[in-house]
Amino acid sequence: MKRPLTLFDVTCIGVNAIVGSSIFLFPARLAGLLGPASVLSFGVAAVLLGAIALCFAEASSRFDGHGGPYLYTREAFGPTAGFAIGWMCWAAEILSWAAVADGIALYLGFLGPVWSSVLVVKGIAVFVIVSMGAINFRGVKLGAWTSNFFTLAKLVPLAVLIAAGLPRVRLASLAPFAPHGWKPMGAACYLALFSYSGFECVPVPAGEVDGASRNVPIAVVASMALAALVYMAVQLAAVALVPNLASSAQPLADAARVALGPAGAAMIVAGAVISTTGFSAGAALGGPRYLVALGQSGDMPRWTSRLHPRFGTPDAAIAITTGATLVCALALDFNRLVDITVVVICAQYLATCAAVPFLRRGGAASFHLLGGWLIPAGGAAATVWLAAQGGWAEARFSLWLLAAGFALRALTRAFPSRQTLSDAAVTKGES
Repeated sequence: MKRPLTLFDVTCIGVNAIVGSSIFLFPARLAGLLGPASVLSFGVAAVLLGAIALCFAEASSRFDGHGGPYLYTREAFGPTAGFAIGWMCWAAEILSWAAVADGIALYLGFLGPVWSSVLVVKGIAVFVIVSMGAINFRGVKLGAWTSNFFTLAKLVPLAVLIAAGLPRVRLASLAPFAPHGWKPMGAACYLALFSYSGFECVPVPAGEVDGASRNVPIAVVASMALAALVYMAVQLAAVALVPNLASSAQPLADAARVALGPAGAAMIVAGAVISTTGFSAGAALGGPRYLVALGQSGDMPRWTSRLHPRFGTPDAAIAITTGATLVCALALDFNRLVDITVVVICAQYLATCAAVPFLRRGGAASFHLLGGWLIPAGGAAATVWLAAQGGWAEARFSLWLLAAGFALRALTRAFPSRQTLSDAAVTKGES
Protein backbone atom coordinates (compact mmCIF):
# COMPACT_ATOMS: atom_id res chain seq x y z
CA MET A 1 0.00 0.00 0.00
CA LYS A 2 1.00 3.61 -0.57
CA ARG A 3 1.36 5.88 2.47
CA PRO A 4 -0.36 9.16 1.61
CA LEU A 5 -1.66 9.99 5.11
CA THR A 6 0.22 12.67 7.08
CA LEU A 7 0.43 13.58 10.77
CA PHE A 8 -2.28 16.19 10.22
CA ASP A 9 -4.51 13.59 8.54
CA VAL A 10 -4.26 11.04 11.35
CA THR A 11 -4.67 13.70 14.05
CA CYS A 12 -7.87 14.80 12.33
CA ILE A 13 -8.96 11.16 12.16
CA GLY A 14 -8.55 10.97 15.95
CA VAL A 15 -10.34 14.24 16.73
CA ASN A 16 -13.07 13.40 14.25
CA ALA A 17 -13.59 9.97 15.80
CA ILE A 18 -13.71 11.31 19.37
CA VAL A 19 -15.80 14.44 18.84
CA GLY A 20 -18.92 12.91 17.31
CA SER A 21 -22.57 13.16 18.27
CA SER A 22 -22.15 12.55 21.99
CA ILE A 23 -20.99 16.05 22.96
CA PHE A 24 -24.18 17.42 21.40
CA LEU A 25 -26.46 14.87 23.09
CA PHE A 26 -24.84 13.87 26.40
CA PRO A 27 -24.47 17.16 28.35
CA ALA A 28 -28.11 16.94 29.47
CA ARG A 29 -27.82 13.28 30.51
CA LEU A 30 -24.64 14.02 32.45
CA ALA A 31 -26.23 17.05 34.12
CA GLY A 32 -29.16 14.85 35.14
CA LEU A 33 -26.75 12.51 36.92
CA LEU A 34 -24.38 14.99 38.57
CA GLY A 35 -25.67 18.52 38.03
CA PRO A 36 -22.84 21.08 37.60
CA ALA A 37 -20.39 18.45 38.82
CA SER A 38 -20.89 16.78 35.43
CA VAL A 39 -17.97 18.92 34.25
CA LEU A 40 -15.73 16.72 36.39
CA SER A 41 -17.05 13.54 34.79
CA PHE A 42 -15.30 14.53 31.58
CA GLY A 43 -12.14 15.30 33.54
CA VAL A 44 -12.17 12.01 35.46
CA ALA A 45 -12.86 10.02 32.31
CA ALA A 46 -10.01 11.84 30.54
CA VAL A 47 -7.57 10.89 33.31
CA LEU A 48 -8.74 7.27 33.30
CA LEU A 49 -8.66 6.98 29.53
CA GLY A 50 -5.45 9.00 29.31
CA ALA A 51 -3.52 6.02 30.65
CA ILE A 52 -5.16 3.83 27.99
CA ALA A 53 -4.38 6.35 25.25
CA LEU A 54 -0.72 6.38 26.31
CA CYS A 55 -0.65 2.59 26.00
CA PHE A 56 -2.04 2.89 22.49
CA ALA A 57 0.64 5.48 21.71
CA GLU A 58 3.49 3.21 22.81
CA ALA A 59 2.08 0.12 21.12
CA SER A 60 1.48 1.99 17.86
CA SER A 61 5.10 3.14 17.76
CA ARG A 62 6.13 -0.50 17.22
CA PHE A 63 3.97 -1.21 14.15
CA ASP A 64 3.39 0.31 10.74
CA GLY A 65 0.59 -1.93 9.44
CA HIS A 66 -3.19 -1.90 9.58
CA GLY A 67 -5.13 -3.20 12.55
CA GLY A 68 -4.14 -1.31 15.70
CA PRO A 69 -5.21 -3.34 18.78
CA TYR A 70 -5.53 -6.46 16.64
CA LEU A 71 -1.83 -6.34 15.78
CA TYR A 72 -0.78 -5.58 19.35
CA THR A 73 -2.79 -8.43 20.85
CA ARG A 74 -1.76 -10.88 18.16
CA GLU A 75 1.92 -10.12 18.66
CA ALA A 76 1.71 -10.27 22.46
CA PHE A 77 -0.70 -13.16 23.04
CA GLY A 78 -0.96 -15.10 19.81
CA PRO A 79 -3.34 -15.47 16.84
CA THR A 80 -6.42 -16.62 18.76
CA ALA A 81 -6.42 -13.75 21.23
CA GLY A 82 -5.53 -11.39 18.40
CA PHE A 83 -8.52 -12.51 16.37
CA ALA A 84 -10.86 -12.06 19.33
CA ILE A 85 -9.79 -8.44 19.72
CA GLY A 86 -9.63 -7.73 16.00
CA TRP A 87 -13.15 -9.04 15.50
CA MET A 88 -14.46 -7.02 18.45
CA CYS A 89 -12.67 -3.90 17.19
CA TRP A 90 -14.31 -4.24 13.80
CA ALA A 91 -17.69 -4.84 15.45
CA ALA A 92 -17.24 -1.79 17.70
CA GLU A 93 -16.48 0.39 14.69
CA ILE A 94 -19.61 -0.82 12.92
CA LEU A 95 -21.78 -0.27 16.00
CA SER A 96 -20.31 3.19 16.65
CA TRP A 97 -20.80 4.25 13.05
CA ALA A 98 -24.39 3.00 13.08
CA ALA A 99 -25.10 4.77 16.40
CA VAL A 100 -23.79 8.11 15.20
CA ALA A 101 -25.57 7.84 11.83
CA ASP A 102 -28.83 7.26 13.71
CA GLY A 103 -28.02 10.24 15.92
CA ILE A 104 -27.86 12.75 13.05
CA ALA A 105 -31.64 13.13 12.73
CA LEU A 106 -32.07 13.21 16.52
CA TYR A 107 -30.58 16.68 16.55
CA LEU A 108 -32.50 17.76 13.47
CA GLY A 109 -35.60 17.28 15.64
CA PHE A 110 -34.87 20.82 16.80
CA LEU A 111 -36.19 22.00 13.42
CA GLY A 112 -39.53 20.22 13.76
CA PRO A 113 -41.16 16.93 14.78
CA VAL A 114 -41.07 15.52 11.26
CA TRP A 115 -37.28 15.13 11.57
CA SER A 116 -37.74 12.84 14.56
CA SER A 117 -39.90 10.28 12.75
CA VAL A 118 -38.42 6.81 12.39
CA LEU A 119 -38.56 6.97 8.61
CA VAL A 120 -36.56 10.19 8.46
CA VAL A 121 -34.04 9.06 11.11
CA LYS A 122 -33.33 5.82 9.26
CA GLY A 123 -33.42 7.46 5.83
CA ILE A 124 -30.77 10.01 6.78
CA ALA A 125 -28.64 7.28 8.35
CA VAL A 126 -28.78 5.20 5.18
CA PHE A 127 -27.84 8.17 2.98
CA VAL A 128 -24.85 9.15 5.13
CA ILE A 129 -23.53 5.60 5.52
CA VAL A 130 -23.75 4.81 1.80
CA SER A 131 -22.29 8.14 0.67
CA MET A 132 -19.31 7.94 3.05
CA GLY A 133 -18.64 4.36 2.04
CA ALA A 134 -18.65 5.45 -1.62
CA ILE A 135 -16.21 8.32 -0.97
CA ASN A 136 -13.73 6.01 0.73
CA PHE A 137 -14.10 3.47 -2.04
CA ARG A 138 -12.69 6.09 -4.44
CA GLY A 139 -9.47 6.62 -2.47
CA VAL A 140 -7.98 6.83 1.03
CA LYS A 141 -6.70 10.38 0.47
CA LEU A 142 -10.16 11.51 -0.66
CA GLY A 143 -11.55 9.90 2.49
CA ALA A 144 -8.92 11.69 4.60
CA TRP A 145 -9.70 15.08 2.99
CA THR A 146 -13.37 14.53 3.76
CA SER A 147 -12.54 13.67 7.37
CA ASN A 148 -10.25 16.70 7.70
CA PHE A 149 -12.91 19.07 6.40
CA PHE A 150 -15.57 17.84 8.79
CA THR A 151 -13.12 17.84 11.71
CA LEU A 152 -12.29 21.51 11.31
CA ALA A 153 -15.91 22.43 10.53
CA LYS A 154 -17.30 20.73 13.65
CA LEU A 155 -14.88 22.55 15.99
CA VAL A 156 -16.01 26.02 14.87
CA PRO A 157 -19.50 26.09 16.49
CA LEU A 158 -18.14 24.45 19.65
CA ALA A 159 -15.44 27.12 19.89
CA VAL A 160 -18.06 29.86 19.44
CA LEU A 161 -20.23 28.36 22.20
CA ILE A 162 -17.25 28.12 24.55
CA ALA A 163 -16.25 31.71 23.86
CA ALA A 164 -19.82 32.89 24.49
CA GLY A 165 -20.52 30.72 27.53
CA LEU A 166 -17.41 30.70 29.69
CA PRO A 167 -17.51 34.45 30.46
CA ARG A 168 -21.01 33.88 31.91
CA VAL A 169 -19.90 31.26 34.43
CA ARG A 170 -20.80 32.36 37.97
CA LEU A 171 -20.54 30.51 41.27
CA ALA A 172 -24.32 30.82 41.67
CA SER A 173 -24.89 28.89 38.44
CA LEU A 174 -22.78 26.01 39.81
CA ALA A 175 -24.67 25.60 43.08
CA PRO A 176 -25.53 23.09 44.33
CA PHE A 177 -22.47 21.55 42.68
CA ALA A 178 -23.45 17.89 43.12
CA PRO A 179 -27.20 17.91 43.95
CA HIS A 180 -27.49 14.10 43.75
CA GLY A 181 -24.24 13.32 45.54
CA TRP A 182 -21.24 11.58 44.02
CA LYS A 183 -22.68 8.10 43.64
CA PRO A 184 -23.73 8.69 39.99
CA MET A 185 -20.11 9.47 39.02
CA GLY A 186 -19.61 5.88 37.81
CA ALA A 187 -22.59 6.04 35.48
CA ALA A 188 -21.52 9.49 34.27
CA CYS A 189 -17.99 8.28 33.49
CA TYR A 190 -19.48 5.32 31.66
CA LEU A 191 -21.28 7.77 29.36
CA ALA A 192 -18.14 9.89 29.05
CA LEU A 193 -16.24 6.79 27.93
CA PHE A 194 -18.37 6.66 24.82
CA SER A 195 -17.75 10.36 24.28
CA TYR A 196 -13.97 9.86 24.40
CA SER A 197 -13.84 6.61 22.46
CA GLY A 198 -12.23 7.16 19.09
CA PHE A 199 -8.53 7.67 19.84
CA GLU A 200 -8.16 3.91 19.35
CA CYS A 201 -9.06 4.45 15.67
CA VAL A 202 -5.91 6.46 14.97
CA PRO A 203 -3.53 3.45 14.59
CA VAL A 204 -5.96 1.40 12.49
CA PRO A 205 -4.97 2.78 9.04
CA ALA A 206 -1.26 2.93 10.00
CA GLY A 207 -0.40 0.88 6.91
CA GLU A 208 -1.17 3.98 4.84
CA VAL A 209 0.45 6.57 7.16
CA ASP A 210 3.79 8.14 6.28
CA GLY A 211 6.23 7.66 9.18
CA ALA A 212 3.60 5.67 11.07
CA SER A 213 5.80 4.69 14.03
CA ARG A 214 6.39 8.39 14.79
CA ASN A 215 3.25 10.15 13.60
CA VAL A 216 0.60 7.78 14.93
CA PRO A 217 1.63 8.02 18.64
CA ILE A 218 1.70 11.82 18.41
CA ALA A 219 -1.76 11.84 16.84
CA VAL A 220 -3.20 9.55 19.55
CA VAL A 221 -2.05 11.80 22.39
CA ALA A 222 -2.86 15.08 20.62
CA SER A 223 -6.40 14.07 19.65
CA MET A 224 -7.21 12.85 23.16
CA ALA A 225 -5.86 16.00 24.83
CA LEU A 226 -7.72 18.35 22.50
CA ALA A 227 -10.99 16.47 22.97
CA ALA A 228 -10.68 16.63 26.77
CA LEU A 229 -10.22 20.39 26.74
CA VAL A 230 -13.16 20.90 24.38
CA TYR A 231 -15.50 18.59 26.31
CA MET A 232 -14.89 20.14 29.72
CA ALA A 233 -15.20 23.68 28.38
CA VAL A 234 -18.43 22.87 26.50
CA GLN A 235 -20.02 21.18 29.53
CA LEU A 236 -19.10 24.10 31.78
CA ALA A 237 -20.54 26.61 29.31
CA ALA A 238 -23.77 24.61 28.97
CA VAL A 239 -24.22 24.29 32.75
CA ALA A 240 -23.69 28.03 33.19
CA LEU A 241 -26.08 29.03 30.41
CA VAL A 242 -28.99 26.60 30.95
CA PRO A 243 -30.22 26.24 34.57
CA ASN A 244 -32.46 23.26 33.72
CA LEU A 245 -29.92 21.60 31.46
CA ALA A 246 -30.90 18.09 32.58
CA SER A 247 -34.36 18.42 31.02
CA SER A 248 -33.16 19.76 27.67
CA ALA A 249 -33.65 17.66 24.55
CA GLN A 250 -31.09 19.74 22.61
CA PRO A 251 -28.75 20.93 25.39
CA LEU A 252 -26.13 22.75 23.34
CA ALA A 253 -28.71 24.35 21.07
CA ASP A 254 -30.51 25.68 24.14
CA ALA A 255 -27.22 26.96 25.55
CA ALA A 256 -26.36 28.71 22.29
CA ARG A 257 -29.85 30.24 22.13
CA VAL A 258 -29.35 31.79 25.56
CA ALA A 259 -25.95 33.19 24.61
CA LEU A 260 -26.46 34.10 20.95
CA GLY A 261 -30.18 33.96 20.21
CA PRO A 262 -31.95 31.86 17.56
CA ALA A 263 -28.97 32.15 15.21
CA GLY A 264 -26.79 30.50 17.86
CA ALA A 265 -29.20 27.60 18.22
CA ALA A 266 -29.26 27.12 14.45
CA MET A 267 -25.44 27.18 14.43
CA ILE A 268 -25.28 24.36 16.97
CA VAL A 269 -27.82 22.28 15.04
CA ALA A 270 -25.70 22.71 11.92
CA GLY A 271 -22.59 21.87 13.96
CA ALA A 272 -24.18 18.70 15.30
CA VAL A 273 -25.10 17.55 11.81
CA ILE A 274 -21.59 18.35 10.57
CA SER A 275 -20.02 16.59 13.55
CA THR A 276 -22.01 13.40 13.23
CA THR A 277 -21.56 13.31 9.47
CA GLY A 278 -17.84 13.83 9.97
CA PHE A 279 -17.67 10.91 12.37
CA SER A 280 -19.25 8.79 9.66
CA ALA A 281 -16.54 9.93 7.26
CA GLY A 282 -13.84 8.80 9.68
CA ALA A 283 -15.54 5.49 10.46
CA ALA A 284 -15.87 4.75 6.75
CA LEU A 285 -12.11 5.22 6.43
CA GLY A 286 -10.94 3.35 9.53
CA GLY A 287 -13.49 0.58 9.97
CA PRO A 288 -12.65 -1.45 6.86
CA ARG A 289 -8.95 -1.48 7.78
CA TYR A 290 -9.69 -3.82 10.70
CA LEU A 291 -11.14 -6.28 8.21
CA VAL A 292 -8.13 -5.80 5.94
CA ALA A 293 -5.80 -6.76 8.81
CA LEU A 294 -7.91 -9.82 9.63
CA GLY A 295 -7.86 -10.87 5.98
CA GLN A 296 -4.11 -10.37 5.61
CA SER A 297 -3.51 -12.71 8.57
CA GLY A 298 -5.91 -15.37 7.31
CA ASP A 299 -8.43 -14.89 10.11
CA MET A 300 -10.96 -13.76 7.49
CA PRO A 301 -11.04 -14.73 3.80
CA ARG A 302 -8.01 -13.36 1.99
CA TRP A 303 -10.15 -11.55 -0.57
CA THR A 304 -11.36 -9.18 2.16
CA SER A 305 -7.90 -7.56 2.10
CA ARG A 306 -7.66 -7.13 -1.67
CA LEU A 307 -7.08 -3.70 -3.20
CA HIS A 308 -9.09 -2.19 -6.02
CA PRO A 309 -6.91 -2.18 -9.16
CA ARG A 310 -7.72 1.46 -9.99
CA PHE A 311 -8.29 3.23 -6.66
CA GLY A 312 -5.96 1.16 -4.47
CA THR A 313 -8.60 0.89 -1.74
CA PRO A 314 -9.77 -2.28 0.06
CA ASP A 315 -13.03 -2.43 -1.91
CA ALA A 316 -14.35 -5.69 -0.47
CA ALA A 317 -13.67 -4.62 3.13
CA ILE A 318 -15.35 -1.26 2.52
CA ALA A 319 -18.42 -2.90 0.99
CA ILE A 320 -18.81 -5.43 3.81
CA THR A 321 -18.27 -2.85 6.57
CA THR A 322 -20.68 -0.39 4.99
CA GLY A 323 -23.32 -3.09 4.53
CA ALA A 324 -23.01 -4.34 8.11
CA THR A 325 -23.31 -0.77 9.41
CA LEU A 326 -26.47 -0.27 7.39
CA VAL A 327 -28.05 -3.35 8.96
CA CYS A 328 -27.21 -2.20 12.50
CA ALA A 329 -28.42 1.36 11.87
CA LEU A 330 -31.75 0.06 10.59
CA ALA A 331 -32.25 -2.62 13.24
CA LEU A 332 -31.18 -0.85 16.47
CA ASP A 333 -31.82 2.55 18.05
CA PHE A 334 -29.22 5.09 19.17
CA ASN A 335 -29.25 4.37 22.92
CA ARG A 336 -29.06 0.61 22.42
CA LEU A 337 -26.10 1.00 20.09
CA VAL A 338 -24.31 3.26 22.60
CA ASP A 339 -24.68 0.76 25.46
CA ILE A 340 -23.43 -2.17 23.36
CA THR A 341 -20.54 -0.23 21.85
CA VAL A 342 -19.05 0.81 25.21
CA VAL A 343 -18.75 -2.80 26.37
CA VAL A 344 -17.18 -3.91 23.09
CA ILE A 345 -14.69 -1.02 23.10
CA CYS A 346 -13.50 -1.95 26.60
CA ALA A 347 -12.23 -5.29 25.28
CA GLN A 348 -9.71 -3.65 22.97
CA TYR A 349 -8.64 -1.18 25.65
CA LEU A 350 -7.92 -3.96 28.13
CA ALA A 351 -6.06 -6.05 25.54
CA THR A 352 -3.83 -3.16 24.45
CA CYS A 353 -2.91 -2.17 28.01
CA ALA A 354 -2.07 -5.79 28.81
CA ALA A 355 -0.03 -6.16 25.60
CA VAL A 356 2.32 -3.22 26.17
CA PRO A 357 4.63 -4.91 28.75
CA PHE A 358 4.94 -7.97 26.51
CA LEU A 359 5.65 -5.90 23.40
CA ARG A 360 8.55 -4.25 25.24
CA ARG A 361 10.42 -7.55 25.07
CA GLY A 362 10.94 -6.80 21.38
CA GLY A 363 13.16 -3.83 22.21
CA ALA A 364 12.86 -0.09 22.72
CA ALA A 365 10.17 1.91 20.94
CA SER A 366 10.18 5.48 19.62
CA PHE A 367 7.47 6.31 22.20
CA HIS A 368 8.17 4.68 25.56
CA LEU A 369 6.16 5.14 28.76
CA LEU A 370 7.88 5.79 32.05
CA GLY A 371 7.12 3.79 35.16
CA GLY A 372 7.28 0.26 33.79
CA TRP A 373 3.99 -1.51 34.48
CA LEU A 374 2.41 1.47 36.27
CA ILE A 375 0.57 3.13 33.35
CA PRO A 376 -0.49 -0.14 31.62
CA ALA A 377 -1.78 -1.45 34.96
CA GLY A 378 -3.62 1.81 35.60
CA GLY A 379 -5.15 1.71 32.12
CA ALA A 380 -6.26 -1.90 32.59
CA ALA A 381 -7.79 -1.11 35.99
CA ALA A 382 -9.62 1.90 34.55
CA THR A 383 -10.99 -0.24 31.73
CA VAL A 384 -12.27 -2.91 34.12
CA TRP A 385 -13.94 -0.27 36.31
CA LEU A 386 -15.60 1.46 33.36
CA ALA A 387 -16.79 -1.83 31.84
CA ALA A 388 -18.27 -2.82 35.21
CA GLN A 389 -20.61 0.16 34.98
CA GLY A 390 -22.38 -1.56 32.07
CA GLY A 391 -25.11 -4.14 32.33
CA TRP A 392 -25.18 -7.89 31.92
CA ALA A 393 -27.34 -7.61 28.81
CA GLU A 394 -24.60 -5.72 26.96
CA ALA A 395 -21.90 -8.13 28.16
CA ARG A 396 -24.03 -11.09 27.05
CA PHE A 397 -24.48 -9.55 23.60
CA SER A 398 -20.70 -9.10 23.36
CA LEU A 399 -20.16 -12.78 24.14
CA TRP A 400 -22.62 -13.79 21.44
CA LEU A 401 -20.87 -11.45 19.04
CA LEU A 402 -17.51 -13.01 19.87
CA ALA A 403 -18.90 -16.52 19.39
CA ALA A 404 -20.22 -15.54 15.96
CA GLY A 405 -16.77 -14.24 15.02
CA PHE A 406 -15.02 -17.47 15.97
CA ALA A 407 -17.62 -19.45 14.04
CA LEU A 408 -16.90 -17.37 10.94
CA ARG A 409 -13.16 -17.78 11.49
CA ALA A 410 -13.60 -21.55 11.68
CA LEU A 411 -15.49 -21.52 8.38
CA THR A 412 -12.77 -19.40 6.80
CA ARG A 413 -10.12 -21.91 7.78
CA ALA A 414 -12.21 -24.96 6.95
CA PHE A 415 -12.84 -23.77 3.39
CA PRO A 416 -9.71 -21.92 2.27
CA SER A 417 -10.57 -22.22 -1.42
CA ARG A 418 -9.98 -18.52 -2.07
CA GLN A 419 -6.53 -18.61 -0.50
CA THR A 420 -3.27 -19.57 -2.12
CA LEU A 421 -1.67 -22.80 -0.96
CA SER A 422 1.13 -20.92 0.76
CA ASP A 423 -1.34 -18.67 2.57
CA ALA A 424 -3.33 -21.66 3.71
CA ALA A 425 -0.17 -23.28 5.07
CA VAL A 426 0.65 -20.16 7.08
CA THR A 427 -2.88 -20.03 8.44
CA LYS A 428 -2.76 -23.70 9.44
CA GLY A 429 0.56 -23.22 11.21
CA GLU A 430 -0.85 -20.32 13.26
CA SER A 431 -3.91 -22.24 14.47
